[in-house]
Order: sequence, then structure tokens, then C-alpha cells
Amino acid sequence: MPYIKRDSQGNITELLDAPRTGDEERLPADNHEVVAFLNKGEDDAVLKELQNSDREIARVTEDLIYLLVNKQVILFTELPEPVQQKLLKRERLRSELSSNEVSFLDDEDTI
Repeated sequence: MPYIKRDSQGNITELLDAPRTGDEERLPADNHEVVAFLNKGEDDAVLKELQNSDREIARVTEDLIYLLVNKQVILFTELPEPVQQKLLKRERLRSELSSNEVSFLDDEDTI
């Protein structure tokens, strides 16, 4: 049975195999709180991966919209106004970001 330490809200903050300070609590290894604490790291990694995937999908969707507009499959003005504003804002921000990048080549240099 592991020893646990809790924070002021009662959440498990540490899992120990032996007591250190005497204020630890002992719980069975299969206790739902212990299992949740052990799985928290996995959950955080999954959440981070999901957030990264969301950013990638957002960029894919954005590129798809611009492709459809450029091929004149849809008109930009057919998109809802909030969508237009978000796309224009992202395009402006990306443009600002690329204009701030330092180029190691002169205008005349080629690779």
C-alpha cells in the first residue's frame, strides 16, 4: 500500500513507498484516487497531443478553404462573417510573422 501526500484541497500530490514526514496517508494501490494520480501524466500527454492535433487540423482547414476559394469552388464572401474575420486575422498575423523573419540571403542570392 502506497503512502500519499495531499495538498490543501485534498488532491494527491505525491505517492511514496515509505513515509517521510509522518503526515502521509496510506491507501490501497487500487484506490481510485491513486489510480487517477498515476494516470494523470498519461492524460496530460494525451491532452497535449490532442491540442497539437487541433492546431494542425485548424491549419489544414484554413489551407483547404483558401484552395477552394482560389479554384473558385466557393466565394470567400459566402463564408459566415465571423469565419471571414478569423481567416483574415490569421492571414494578417502570419504575414506579420513572416515579414519579421530574418533572411540570411540577399534579394539576389539563390540557393
